Amino acid sequence: MNPDELIKSGLRSGNRDIFKSLFNDLYPQLTRYSTTITADHETSRELVQDLFLDLWEKRNSFLIRGSVKAYLFTAIYHRSLNWIRNQRLREKYRNHPVEIHRWFPGITPPDNQDSLLLEAIEKEISLLPDRCREVFSRFAVFGEKQSEIAVALGISEKTTENHLLRARKILRGRLKNFR
Repeated sequence: MNPDELIKSGLRSGNRDIFKSLFNDLYPQLTRYSTTITADHETSRELVQDLFLDLWEKRNSFLIRGSVKAYLFTAIYHRSLNWIRNQRLREKYRNHPVEIHRWFPGITPPDNQDSLLLEAIEKEISLLPDRCREVFSRFAVFGEKQSEIAVALGISEKTTENHLLRARKILRGRLKNFR
């Protein structure tokens, strides 16, 4: 059995020594790699720790084809890019708050003084399912048209519309206390 197969087998069986060895060997490399992408060492450390935590928690269900090291580097690459994407979204959202009154009649438009409402909106948007959040943010925050979103994400306009309706329904329920 090759070393990668031993690692995979050991992880699946819950062998803490193999996990610890993998963590100790790859943590510094993965952190450096993530830092080259995020330019934030602390964030990179958290991303790598979360990756290893997920690996341990899902050790019985994960499927790694090929090298464990390559899998972890690919995973941290995507997590780092997602972190950057989310940071950019937060920044743009702070500069262009959602016109929530347009989406939810009865909720007064937030002004800069109403930080509680703005925080609640931001939190609830961040809790939407990934694709739903992305579609909603592109539409409500950045003002993209449904057709533009569909093309950019490689989905149909009907799927885009369904994501928007779902987001609206979820957010309306979660933000009902602000009416």
